[in-house]
Amino acid sequence: MMGIVEHLTKVQLLGQKARTITTVLAMAVAATLTLATLIGIYSARHSMYQENIQSTGGMQFAISQLDRQTAQAIEKDSAITQSVVYQRQGTVDIKEPGVAKAMASPLLTLPKAAMQRLVKPVVLAGRLPKQPNEAILAQDLVTKQNRIGQIIQSRQQGKNIQLKIVGSYRGYAGLLPPYGVLTLGTVTGSKGYTVAAAFKDYSNFYGKLQALTTQYQVHSRQLAINGLALERAGESRDVKLRVMFALLVAVILSVIGFVSLALIYTSINLSVRSQTQRYGLLRSIGATPKQLRRLVYSQAAMLAFPAFLIGIGMGIGGLAVAFHILNQRFIVQGNTFKLFLVIDWWPIFLGAIFMFLVTLVAAWRPAHRAASVSPIAAVQMLPESVKISRRSRRPSPIERLFRSPTAKLAYKQYRRLGWSKLTMIATLSLSLMIFIGLTGFFRSVLTLNNETFTQQADVTIASTAAVDAIPWTFEPSEVAGIKQATVTGTKQMQLAHAPRAFGSKMNVIVVSNRLFQTAFQNQPTVLTSSQLVVNSKTGQREQRWQLPRDFSGTLQLINRRGEKQFTQSIRVVTKTTAALGKWQFGDQSGLVLSRDRYLKLLKALAINDRELDYSIQTRLTQAKFHDSVAKILRKMVPQGALNDQIANRAQESSFGLAIQVMVYGFLTLLTLVSLANIVNHIFANLLQRRRSLAMLQGVGMTPRQITSMIGLENGFLFGTSLVVGSILGTGLAWLLYRVANTGIAFNYRVPWQEILIAGGMLMLIWAVFTGVSHQILKHQDLDQLIRLS
Repeated sequence: MMGIVEHLTKVQLLGQKARTITTVLAMAVAATLTLATLIGIYSARHSMYQENIQSTGGMQFAISQLDRQTAQAIEKDSAITQSVVYQRQGTVDIKEPGVAKAMASPLLTLPKAAMQRLVKPVVLAGRLPKQPNEAILAQDLVTKQNRIGQIIQSRQQGKNIQLKIVGSYRGYAGLLPPYGVLTLGTVTGSKGYTVAAAFKDYSNFYGKLQALTTQYQVHSRQLAINGLALERAGESRDVKLRVMFALLVAVILSVIGFVSLALIYTSINLSVRSQTQRYGLLRSIGATPKQLRRLVYSQAAMLAFPAFLIGIGMGIGGLAVAFHILNQRFIVQGNTFKLFLVIDWWPIFLGAIFMFLVTLVAAWRPAHRAASVSPIAAVQMLPESVKISRRSRRPSPIERLFRSPTAKLAYKQYRRLGWSKLTMIATLSLSLMIFIGLTGFFRSVLTLNNETFTQQADVTIASTAAVDAIPWTFEPSEVAGIKQATVTGTKQMQLAHAPRAFGSKMNVIVVSNRLFQTAFQNQPTVLTSSQLVVNSKTGQREQRWQLPRDFSGTLQLINRRGEKQFTQSIRVVTKTTAALGKWQFGDQSGLVLSRDRYLKLLKALAINDRELDYSIQTRLTQAKFHDSVAKILRKMVPQGALNDQIANRAQESSFGLAIQVMVYGFLTLLTLVSLANIVNHIFANLLQRRRSLAMLQGVGMTPRQITSMIGLENGFLFGTSLVVGSILGTGLAWLLYRVANTGIAFNYRVPWQEILIAGGMLMLIWAVFTGVSHQILKHQDLDQLIRLS
């Protein structure tokens, strides 16, 4: 019997090639959306993992304080696919400024392989050691006394040796100690080993690590893990993050499942309704309801299989093209991030199971409808009686506005579509609501700019030093590519009897004597900056100043030392950072003093601490100089924290572009599935109406007039759906804006652009469908259609 069912299914599908091809293509779009989403999410997470694992040379974790035997056993363990080993062989006494006791930093000896894998990705300045008497220091150990080119004393395996500093590395970026001194050499002895290693993949990472540490009796304090890379890959210890990600995937698949279910259900249901006579005749020759249900399920599965294969090709091909374009864009922008297309078995398997279940659920109702057809009804070939309400038969006020008989007939037919019209309007309006609402919201978020009214510096380096050690006389003209540079130091001091808006403390911003004279005319000045923030009560954006911008008067600075209190009154004026656009003060706010005035203030307040948090902020002539300027600033301030805004903006732009492509691609595919549902529904209705349309041609209407009538019907349908979907989409975008806009400054934008795009898509579909309808009407056999009883 199974062979007969398959044969009947093939005959039925081949007998209606146009409907079969349309349904397969529509289901292929649903399969493409499912697979592109699953493979895209997996590939994006893997790409972020690869980006972050580079900082540890591909190593996922490190185990320290091991003896030689245990280290060798871990390296040879079957679960480990790659590993390197290094050893602590002594200490280096590092003298810090202002600290009486020297700090004993570990001296680590790394073989060449370990040096290349672990240290090279985190080199900050200088180079890697090439000889055993050369060393590279952690960033926090670099001082004026311990900088590149200097010689330091160390004790290695009981011997005093000298090491030449050749570079520095980011101590908190990898699996190395944050206060280490690293040198090139070989590992010897029986203690002090560290193994950095990685498993074959990151799936169930913490389970594998737990088994490894239990086997070799490793304590948790001996572990260092690249947790950021593992979190990006979905291997997080935080259960909440994993649950949130699973819920996100479930919600996305639910939305995809909803639109796919509607599409597949419509296709199968229309096919079953058009084959009512055939099912009844099969019942009359002995087919059971169970066999008819199996026939419908077989038809659905037979359509889903080629659709899924097409979806695999379209999904993977589309992602490959998108990733290639994005990677080329990243290279142009100088970004090292790269998207990897990872085709694993589980997204395809999960997509196949998902599409199979959706297809079965969609076919359930049509299968039972086919099984309920009686043989008598099929033999009589009675058409379904359409009940038209009395209200639909009365001319409406809108109908009276039409002059053309074709337009009146089209509007009359549109009003009499009944539940079919409401179903199509509801489906299309919901699709447009999702597209307009989500796309409009994401466009606002992805173009989010936390606006300030001051021009930010291009490259900045910050550190801490005594006021006399800060390079106040830094000349930007000496460095190629720098247009302007500003050196500022900051110290927080206490205020007495100040206006409430100032609070009890204020930053004192120290500048060079020359800048103080040029920009501030030797007048102590309160500098204030502002940002656009969202008022939590009104929901509106407003400009908020950090300090009053109209203050003019006297501020009293104080310093309490035991029972004594020292005070200093300073008369000030106020300026905004926006008014000082030529110089880079960023978002700093506080009292600006010259270096000499600040030293006098320290003396008057009896403050002995002369250290300042200072920064060198530069603006470049061209963005291409940011790398060279960053290297120069790093050389000037080896221990400073560098902020390259140009590189940051390029990276943010690249990530933003990737996210936009993924989000908009998902929403576009989601909308295409819904539109395919509408096209399938309208096309099926056209095929069902071919006999009635043939009768209209028989009484004198030309194919062009009938095409105009059908076009107007669909125009009414699309126009109503566009209006309803636009209103609902705008409301959805506003709702998401209200929920998400909690202190983040971005404006609500009416999604006019998305509405125009949606209108354009509907016009394109309308034009294509009208052309197809015209071709069908021109070539149909009127005599054969009219003779059908």
